[in-house]
Amino acid sequence: LDRYLQAIGGTQRLAGLTSITATGTSVGFGGFGGGGAVQFYAKAPDQRTTIIEFKDAPGRDASTRAFDGKTGWIKTPLTVLGEYQLSGNELDGAKLDAQLTFPGQIKQVLTNLRTLQPATIDDKACDTVQGTGPGRVFVTMYFDQQTGYLVRSVRYTASPIGRMPTQVDYADYRDVDGVKIPFKYTFA
Repeated sequence: LDRYLQAIGGTQRLAGLTSITATGTSVGFGGFGGGGAVQFYAKAPDQRTTIIEFKDAPGRDASTRAFDGKTGWIKTPLTVLGEYQLSGNELDGAKLDAQLTFPGQIKQVLTNLRTLQPATIDDKACDTVQGTGPGRVFVTMYFDQQTGYLVRSVRYTASPIGRMPTQVDYADYRDVDGVKIPFKYTFA
């Protein structure tokens, strides 16, 4: 973790990172859900919102994922539930996602840290670290052995049908005021 923190700017610079705003474009899956305008907002230590608006699809509402430090909710157009408040393990996962948006607090957020066997992701040799977050959420993180950057995180939450993974891939790290931020974020 120390190598990762140093690679993306160092603990002193990361401690000064208290908010992030970003815009982008969604790609979607299988051509569905692409072309949306993405707005991302985060505030330390644990607030985060992602909004995807589909301006070229009249009548299609925005997709929103939000966690305000205590409450979380998801709003997804064209689904059975449409909008719902998070609870239990989903809420714990949203809290962990919000906290890990600010890497400077990774050592305070995760407990029971352990290393696993190295792995290969997209032809990159990666060191693997696993830890426990809020509630019963645990996360496995893959760090590029050459750059030290976080390449992938997979968090697992318990559900009635077994553990459910949420995978996030990070790429295209760029310098923003002395901190390396991934400009490509793939969520599944």
